[in-house]
Amino acid sequence: MTLPRRLSALACALLAGLASALLAVTAPSGAAGAAGCGPRGYGYAGLELPDARHGIGAGLASVATPVVERGHVAGWVGVGGPGQGPNGTDEWLQVGLNTQSDGARRNRLYYEIARPSGSIRYVEVAANVPARRPLRVAVLETASQPGAWRVWVNGHAVSPPIFLPGSHLALTPMAMTETWDGGAAVCNRFAYRFHHVVTAAAQGGGWHALQRADVLQDRGYRVFRNERADFLASSDPPPSPARA
Repeated sequence: MTLPRRLSALACALLAGLASALLAVTAPSGAAGAAGCGPRGYGYAGLELPDARHGIGAGLASVATPVVERGHVAGWVGVGGPGQGPNGTDEWLQVGLNTQSDGARRNRLYYEIARPSGSIRYVEVAANVPARRPLRVAVLETASQPGAWRVWVNGHAVSPPIFLPGSHLALTPMAMTETWDGGAAVCNRFAYRFHHVVTAAAQGGGWHALQRADVLQDRGYRVFRNERADFLASSDPPPSPARA
């Protein structure tokens, strides 16, 4: 996946790592689909912390079937971003759900690693996550080694230790949704719910409910914050809710 424009071009990541998808749907007809409903290229909606932490976690679910005319949509938590690595390099780690307009019609769980060398690695954890099924996802710096991180899903580690050079107390966390239009004026639509967002105050844990974060909300996408640590991020309008 990728990281918001504010941290620099998220585009690199999601393109390189997005071999995963939640579900593809035919483009709707009408002026909205023809003209697009957000900024060209990438659009974002979510929360970004102002300072570095040792990790971030949240309950995450796609509460509606994404409508992906072209490109992809995604919801994820992660740390880092373009320019946050050593000497201004790109470095991040994220885990979440994504959907791509590839006809697969599947909800995929993934994690992605971007290292200062320029390499981006995408790993698929689950190929088909039902809509509305909540997952608890997190990235966390290990207790035993500064700069080494692991990806967690529902309380279980799904990655080996991942070393990110210079990352100790250097990467800012985000809980974010994104859409990419595939280079055309389209109207991708999605709705992701983030529940009980927490950040780690220490290596290996020390979790605390999210208290302070900046809202990132591009035109055509909205953040509905129920509480400080709970929010819904969606396109405006969102797709129809998924059936149980």
